[in-house]
Amino acid sequence: MIQQIYITDYLSAAATQPVAQVESIVNHCPALLHADWQTHAQPPLTVLFDALLPPAMQAATVSPVSKVLSASQMWQIPLWQIPPVFCLLPVHLAMRRDTFSLQAVVPLPAAIYQILTQRLQQHFAEDFVLHVDPGQRFWWVQPLRQVQAECPWPQACLFQQAIHWQPQGLEASLVRQWTNEIQMLLHEMANQMQDWPAALNSLWFASVGPTPDWQHNFDLVSGQGEVFAGLSALQLPALKTMPFSDMLKTPRTQRRLWIADEVSSVDWPALNHALQQGVVKKCTLVIPFAERHVQIHYQQKPRWQFWHKPATLNQLLQQLEQSLPADSLR
Repeated sequence: MIQQIYITDYLSAAATQPVAQVESIVNHCPALLHADWQTHAQPPLTVLFDALLPPAMQAATVSPVSKVLSASQMWQIPLWQIPPVFCLLPVHLAMRRDTFSLQAVVPLPAAIYQILTQRLQQHFAEDFVLHVDPGQRFWWVQPLRQVQAECPWPQACLFQQAIHWQPQGLEASLVRQWTNEIQMLLHEMANQMQDWPAALNSLWFASVGPTPDWQHNFDLVSGQGEVFAGLSALQLPALKTMPFSDMLKTPRTQRRLWIADEVSSVDWPALNHALQQGVVKKCTLVIPFAERHVQIHYQQKPRWQFWHKPATLNQLLQQLEQSLPADSLR
């Protein structure tokens, strides 16, 4: 049976709407109101890769997510050129308490993405080559020379003070210079275009790290989405594509993991039916919640505990909101 479900939320869309996300999950899978919900400090991607990597690689500065996402791209790069070193994402930065904080990764309309791509390619023609993402969610940056800088993935920095997410390394100042030039370019374009997205005021450099040395204890890993596709391209052990409904079935002795990028991509009614019917007696879910994650631990209770009343949705939301740090820059 399926034992763990991870929602990566790698573009932090659900993290910025935690209440709506919890409401959606509970409405489609009310059996989870009988579960134990616990808030933890790490973002969901960190928890996922900790489960897939050996302990020595779990504390790496650069998240494997950029490498995972880039692995599913069809690159055509001459051998003498440097492969993509950064993922470049559109974001919204806010000024809070005399410091900047990352508030969201911003989705772009197709027309804005195309125009911005052209302007970036023109402005940085002597610095790097810009590769487009087929989904038009971000870009891949291929420097024309070696650049030694480490930049974290946005999810690890959400709602945190700027000092915690500054680029590191010998040429971190170069990345900061590029970021400053980009912000000036975006400000100029915003004044010229009426349909410019109000939230877009910066672009975020995230480093593409080395290929991970996978090591995990699952008998089967399946799922759907961009992160799963990248894990498949990087040949994660025990990975197999199969329907969610099949993952819910026996044998119960197998340790199975399901990976999805979005809350909406999980078949919650099917999971609810499996929990109610006892097909799945025990499972753990990891979902995003603001800058943190929530672990939902479900275990089927004995029949004699039928009198136990589950928490209401309002009680659950109050419990989760109280667990957030008071100094979070949201």
